[in-house]
Amino acid sequence: MSRTQARLLADRLAETGGEALVDRPYPWLIRRGLVQRQACADHRCDDGIRLDTGGECENCGNVLHIRRARRAKIAAHVDRELPGLAAGERRRVLEERLREQAAIEAEDLVWRREKARAEQARRDAARAAAQERAERERQAAAAADAMRQELPCEDCGQDRAAGLCEACDHRRQTETLIGEAGLIASAWSSNLADPGTVAAVTAEARTAISGSIATAWQEFLQITDVAALEANPEAAEDAYAFAAFQTAQQVVQEYQDNALAMLGRTEEAEAEARWAYKAEQGRPWFQHNTTGADAIAAAAMAAKTARERTAQYLLATRLEQLRQQTAARTKTAAAAPWTDRPIHSMASAVRGSCRARP
Repeated sequence: MSRTQARLLADRLAETGGEALVDRPYPWLIRRGLVQRQACADHRCDDGIRLDTGGECENCGNVLHIRRARRAKIAAHVDRELPGLAAGERRRVLEERLREQAAIEAEDLVWRREKARAEQARRDAARAAAQERAERERQAAAAADAMRQELPCEDCGQDRAAGLCEACDHRRQTETLIGEAGLIASAWSSNLADPGTVAAVTAEARTAISGSIATAWQEFLQITDVAALEANPEAAEDAYAFAAFQTAQQVVQEYQDNALAMLGRTEEAEAEARWAYKAEQGRPWFQHNTTGADAIAAAAMAAKTARERTAQYLLATRLEQLRQQTAARTKTAAAAPWTDRPIHSMASAVRGSCRARP
């Protein structure tokens, strides 16, 4: 027990008349001795004593000051309105007005509590409505997802594929990556205004990626159980689609790195690099020694950064131009059926390649 609690317990024993009058200690402790009696709104207050510090409660002092100020204000009003009252009559009028003021404050407190309860009820109702709405949305999403899971694959017709099976999803992504690789290759190596040249570069990139996919598949067959693939053709097609997707990802990254390297050698990139080099050497902390090691290193780094930024900008700009041209041509040409696209034709040959393995 802390000193503060011991002090409060001693005061309450004194109020009772001493410990000799406490015939049942336990009920007295839990019902009176240790029960917190807040003298103000502060939850740390107990009979005007701070439970955390053991000192006097400052809030109680403020409340007492406010009450005294209110009593003085009402007394001044009484003296102005009813001058010359006898002491007893003045005290009676003052007490009556103090009771009226207390009744007004009690009524205001009741109003504020009712308002707070109504506001709390409104918040609880809004929270419950939000939870109910979230639950309905969750159930609707779950039902929609369950329905979507029942849909067959749009490409191969596999049942319960959520609209697109994993293998066909990989095939679509691979096809997109191959197209992106063709655009990246065309962005630096061909005349963007000549559709024939762009088409030739794109076709060359497609052929190169198809060859890389075929090589990766053969390497995969070298390290896997071909008999297991022959026994499960769907697993073989899934493995092939995933291998093609991974290979296409790697090739696209290589094409992008190569394109950035080539565009970094263009006149635009070199001009930006020269400007950044000179600008860095012209900074105040290098002007006194522009040929020093630190100045040269900083200028070279600035030139490298400027060259890379310019190459990235050129690549993004040219890719956007190529995409717009591709979109314009697509509007005038009907898309080929998915089963006629190269990556699907290659996937159809997986079973044959598995059987061809010794």
